[in-house]
This record gives sequence, C-alpha cells and structure tokens, in this order.
Amino acid sequence: MDALSAIIKRVQQKKEDYATYAFDNVQMTVLNTFFDLAQEYDRVENLYLVIVGVPRVFFGLESNLFLIDPKTDMIKWAANSNTGLKSREDKVPRYIRITRAPYMEADAYIVPIHGRKTHAGSIVFQKPRDIIGIFEVKQASHLPQPKLFFLQKYVNRIGYNLYNKFLAEQSIQHLKFINNLVADMEHNVIAPNIYYKYYFRKIRKYLNTGKEIESELDKLLDELKYKHPEVYARIAEIHERMIVTNRAMFSDQEKIEQHYKHTSLFLETLFRPDHFVYGEYILKKTSCYLWRDIVKPQLQRYRDRFLKQGIAINHILEDLEEAEDIQVRVDKGLLAQVADNFLSNAVKYAEPITDASGKAVKKVDCKMKLLKNFLGKGHDAARFDVFTSGQPIGEDDAANIFEEGFRLGQSEAGQGTG
Repeated sequence: MDALSAIIKRVQQKKEDYATYAFDNVQMTVLNTFFDLAQEYDRVENLYLVIVGVPRVFFGLESNLFLIDPKTDMIKWAANSNTGLKSREDKVPRYIRITRAPYMEADAYIVPIHGRKTHAGSIVFQKPRDIIGIFEVKQASHLPQPKLFFLQKYVNRIGYNLYNKFLAEQSIQHLKFINNLVADMEHNVIAPNIYYKYYFRKIRKYLNTGKEIESELDKLLDELKYKHPEVYARIAEIHERMIVTNRAMFSDQEKIEQHYKHTSLFLETLFRPDHFVYGEYILKKTSCYLWRDIVKPQLQRYRDRFLKQGIAINHILEDLEEAEDIQVRVDKGLLAQVADNFLSNAVKYAEPITDASGKAVKKVDCKMKLLKNFLGKGHDAARFDVFTSGQPIGEDDAANIFEEGFRLGQSEAGQGTG
C-alpha cells in the first residue's frame, strides 16, 4: 500500500469513528475551540490555562492539570480552572496517580494524558513511559457515560498539543545551548588555536638560528683541525650530534605544523558558526589548487602511515605534479576531509598482490585529471581517484557498498570490510 492509500484509509476510519462517537454540536465546538486556542498562544503556560479553561466555559466543570516530571517521574500540579497557575494545594492529592486508563475516585474523574511515541520524544521524555500528565475533573460523579467518554477524547487532544509544545520549547532550549556552545568553542578553542601560528614561527626562527650556529661552529672546527686535533675530534663529535638533533627537530616541527594546519582547517570547517545559525552545512568556497592545496598536504600527512603498511607513495607525488595547474573553487575544509577519508581507507583496505617479480606488494595509486565541459558547456570538472591493490569488488557488492551496515560478501567478517 502506498502512502496516499494508507492516508485515505485512515481518513475513512476517522470518518467512521466520529460517526460512532455521535458528538453533539457543543462538543464539536469544544474540540474546535481548544485546537484554535492551542495554536494561538506560544507560551506553554498559556496552553495549561486553555486546557482547564475550555471545560469550565462550556460545561461549568472545575478541573486540574498535573504534569509528570520527565526526569524524576514525580507528579506536579500545573493549573486549576479557578485559580489559574496559582496552586491552592501544597501537595498533589494521594488519589492522583499514574495509570494507563481513566478512573473515578473521590468524586473526581481522572484521565491520564498520553504523549506521542516519536524519536524526538525520547530526547525530551527520557523515561520509556508515554504518559506525560494527568487531567482531573472535579465533582464528576454525576456525569453520564457519554460525557465521560467525550472528556477522554478531549484529553487525547490535550496530550497531542502538550507533547508538541514541550518538543518545541525543548528544541528552542537545545538551539540556544548549541549556539552558546559554538560561541564558546569559537572563543575558547578556535581563536586561541590561531596563536599557535605565532609559536610555530618562533620555533622555526630558533631552528634556523641553530642552523646558523652549526655553520659558525663548522668554521671554527676547520681552524682547530690541525692546531688542536684532540679538541677538534671531541667538538666534531658534539657538532655531528647537534646536526642530527637539529635535523630531527626540523622534521618533527614540520610534522607538527602540518598537523596543526590540518586540524585547524577541520576545526574551522566543522564548527563554522553559519552551520548552526542556518541548521545546515554552509559551504565556504574559495579558489585553490586541487593538488597543491588539498591533495598533496593530505598525502604528505599520511606518508608515515603508508610506509608502516609497506606502501610507497613517492611515485604518486611525482606522477601528480603535472596536475598542479588544476584550479577549483571549493570548500577547502570539506574537500580536504574527502581526500583524508579516501587516503584513510586506502591505508586500511590495501591488500597485497604479487608483482611481476613474484614479490608480494601493497600498492596505492592516485589519479587526477581535468574533465572539459563535464558539468555543461564552459563548466569543467576535476576528477580525483584513489586505487588500492587487492581483490576486485564484485558488481553486486559494488551496487550496495555505500549502504549503511553493508558488508562485502567475499570478506566473511574481516575488520574494515563493513
């Protein structure tokens, strides 16, 4: 059954239900009035007053509204049809209790208020119970069964509107929290992160100064070589150790700085304030070189991980130099994450194959090319591919490879194949 047929069927069922209910004109007006006023007011406290006010005006009934705290499951008084939001009682009466069905007690008719079962509701109502409140009608023992039945249906409408109002208010609170959190991250994470640039420049300056000292020391060694050979030998040994240490520091500083640039780019991309203002991913497009500004830094960042897995990438760096001139206008952070994901998968999924010499090797290859008029006349595109060695994926598997939870049929239960 398609969606339209299912809806039409439900409409027909509701039509038949209302024919069975046989509500009179006043009762139908009660439901319409409640729906109109429930939508008219924004504050949830006003909805409480509408809930208890409608039965008072139309039927002269006094009523109380109780709510169930979603965190503690405690019953709390919310509103009275005579006193409004001001409680006349310090405690909730003992006969008010959480039940699934209506009941009559102490001359009062008590009806549980059911919410809706939705995924969003699990965030607001943390307990599995779907009862969100209780509606009490005072001096109800004289009411006939048809009117009690109508009150049940009225309370059903209360549950629907209360639930939606709670969700709306909670959503607003969540949005405020997220916006405050983003502002805090921008102030306490992203902005201070910029200061690292200054420290990296200072470290690089110190390292370059150390290199200059090496040169000066080298000149002094030439003078000592013949005059004081023993001193020369000792200082030459120290000088060599100094060179090795400085080169290692240069290498590590380069890696740290690359990691900083990578992390900063991702931080800026992920926590861009506009994402949270508009509630969707907002692209920040800039002109850049696809190879030099996006792919190459990611390849260099993964160099050590490739080497640990026995995968050489020097040939990739050389082969793709010809693609240096491909310029694109993209969200650099987003595209860098795509390239990062490709290379991360390449590290995990590359499998050994036998080369021409009979040796087992793992291989990764990258290709990049310009596609003229690919997106229409005058609109070129750039294509970037990452290939890994291993057993080819079957056509049936390839059609489903991006489905959530899918695992390759040929993989049994190997790690990384899901």
